[in-house]
Amino acid sequence: MNIGLDSIAFSTSKYFFALENFAAHRGVAFEKYSNGIGQSKMSVFPPNEDIVTIAIDAAQKAVSKIEDASSIDLLIFATESSFDLSKAAGIYVHHFLNLREDCRVMEIKQACYSATAALQLAKAFVHQNPSSKVLVVGSDIVKYSPGSSGEPTQGGAAVAFVISADPRIMIIENGSGVHTNDIMDFWRPVSESEAIFDGKLSAYNYLKSLDISFARYLKKTNRTISDIDYVCFHAPFGKMARKGAQQIRWQKSIDDTLIYNSVIGNSCSASLYICLISLLDNGSDLANSRIGLYSYGSGSVAEYFSGIICEKYKSCITPEENRRILEDRHEISFEEYELFCRNQFPLESDTYENSGTFKLKAIENKRRVYLTA
Repeated sequence: MNIGLDSIAFSTSKYFFALENFAAHRGVAFEKYSNGIGQSKMSVFPPNEDIVTIAIDAAQKAVSKIEDASSIDLLIFATESSFDLSKAAGIYVHHFLNLREDCRVMEIKQACYSATAALQLAKAFVHQNPSSKVLVVGSDIVKYSPGSSGEPTQGGAAVAFVISADPRIMIIENGSGVHTNDIMDFWRPVSESEAIFDGKLSAYNYLKSLDISFARYLKKTNRTISDIDYVCFHAPFGKMARKGAQQIRWQKSIDDTLIYNSVIGNSCSASLYICLISLLDNGSDLANSRIGLYSYGSGSVAEYFSGIICEKYKSCITPEENRRILEDRHEISFEEYELFCRNQFPLESDTYENSGTFKLKAIENKRRVYLTA
């Protein structure tokens, strides 16, 4: 039985901050970002937007592309930006999408790897329940302190995909290479609002884990690198993905995978799948191609796996809509950027637009209140 992606969609902020403008205000050359990290813009989020509002938007798009939403009986929300240690953010998505009451909902976490963990759980669930569909949402908003080394790699997005039998976009192949090791390259204690990270150690472990997981993938599947047609990498920033390609001696271009990421910034759990969507939208005819995918989550877990693009995948993707999402965003000033960074609670005014149909209206008695935007 073939199991894989039956639909996929993403959402990000209506606003971006150009790194050329950011560089000028931070007193550095723009090339440090355009060449040094491979980024030109970063998505920034107004105070009435959070991981739930963009997740709902992405999920609505993904679910609208399948025939029967009532067949979804498992929803997995993947994130490292959770605001609640108890209630799963997916409960809000379940409510606003009016999914079945007997649909299981859970939240899963392992840094940027979490959406891939969710994908593998979803695949196993469908294998045991062939008539079921699973909605996976990966949603993260990345924020770092002003002036920190991580600041230009900020960003955020939500990706939603439906896993089912007989998928229309990509079959997830059996056999993957996994590498888990205990390393303190990136972490966020419950007492902290921002992550603590060691950038050099994280980059080193990303590449080391890629070497190990890719070798295990090849051994387990009895394939060689020549059996892979295209590759996508987790991209906290574009330059890291390019280093990954060099690490496994990949000779072909990965430019098509990084078009969207370069103007969104780091989206953590959604990042790898933003790269996949970028490839689907901007690559040539990918039908029957094997896509290699590398997922990495600091701390750390890495997995290399692959999928086969379905014959009629083009009928299930929306490249024009996706490009319009990014082209129609509004550029903000440095002053607005600072306003967005300062305000951790919803604004009373409706000055700024939300990406979808819902917004975070208020936090009352520590309860989040969402309303139609």
